[in-house]
Amino acid sequence: MWRAILTLSLLLILAGCNDREKVVTYALTDNEQNQQEIEKLLKEDDAIEQANLLVIEDELFVAMQLKPFEKWNRKKIEEDWKKKLEDKFSDSKVNVSADFKMFWESTKLMEEKDQKKMLKELHALKKLAKEET
Repeated sequence: MWRAILTLSLLLILAGCNDREKVVTYALTDNEQNQQEIEKLLKEDDAIEQANLLVIEDELFVAMQLKPFEKWNRKKIEEDWKKKLEDKFSDSKVNVSADFKMFWESTKLMEEKDQKKMLKELHALKKLAKEET
């Protein structure tokens, strides 16, 4: 009995320590509704472990980190998300990447304080996302 209680309490403590946010957003736009709608969609997807969302004027850049077993379907997930976002936000340019390097670079980009430098690095990141390695 005590072992079961001890095990259960240990699991609850460990579950409480997982405080990472699933979606982190950087926005340079006034349209909060679109931003919140995209965040909600990303949070609902079970294949996504974490995602960075950059909303700048009429551009959307989504870099996601997939769960381990979902990485085999990376291209399909990217295409599905790109199509879903383009259908929902047809007036925006959409870029979606499930590559870990894009996720990592976008995380660094979101910490940038200088807005002009951040925009310049974002354009370089979009070019890098289009390349096939």
